[in-house]
Amino acid sequence: MAAREGNFDRQITIFSPQGHLYQMEYCIKAATSGGNTALAVRGKDSAVFITQKKVPDRLIDPSCVTSIYRVTDTIGCLMLGLLPDIRSQIERLRYEANEFRFANGYAMPVHALAQRIADICQVYTQEASNRALACVILLIGVDDEKGAQVYKVDPAGHFLPYKATATGKSEQEAINFLEKRVDDLTSLDENETIELAISAMQYVLSTDFKSSEIELAVVSRGEKLRKLSEDEIEERLNSI
Repeated sequence: MAAREGNFDRQITIFSPQGHLYQMEYCIKAATSGGNTALAVRGKDSAVFITQKKVPDRLIDPSCVTSIYRVTDTIGCLMLGLLPDIRSQIERLRYEANEFRFANGYAMPVHALAQRIADICQVYTQEASNRALACVILLIGVDDEKGAQVYKVDPAGHFLPYKATATGKSEQEAINFLEKRVDDLTSLDENETIELAISAMQYVLSTDFKSSEIELAVVSRGEKLRKLSEDEIEERLNSI
């Protein structure tokens, strides 16, 4: 049986008799097995995401190491996975957002961007000439129509809006923590949303951490996406 199953993991477009696309499963595993955990939380009028910051080499400038990227003034992106794939994907996200603004005259809503990038990812599961990009995407944004939004897009093109979500090494532990507080999310202001995200990360890691060991970004109604500095994160840590 094992030998028979092995024949179906050579091509990305071939299903096994059990209904698996093995190459996509391998891709998702590659994206989430890097050792980091990331989570996103949606409050009343703001959205926050947070992740660990690990510098792989002491000789690398820490300011150049990040998992958080600005797509537009009101949309932020957090990606975990293979760095070359992440860079390719963030460039595509920015391209799609700018093309939408040029064609329609207004900024691309985060739900439209999530659907567009998910459609592109899904095409990679149909064509054997393409390799799926090994990165999981968390998107946060605020628009006039739907307010604060959180989306998660996986390498296979599956995407959904979330009140709160997580990905990475300790995904299930983070989700368990957030599920217990889901009823409070709709009433949280910006500061409370940030503190909940930090508390969730502390619970997942089961230890205290320094401000230099995490990175956090927030976007609120009427404001641009901003990434918190180490001093701001340290202030939040002290207040919890």
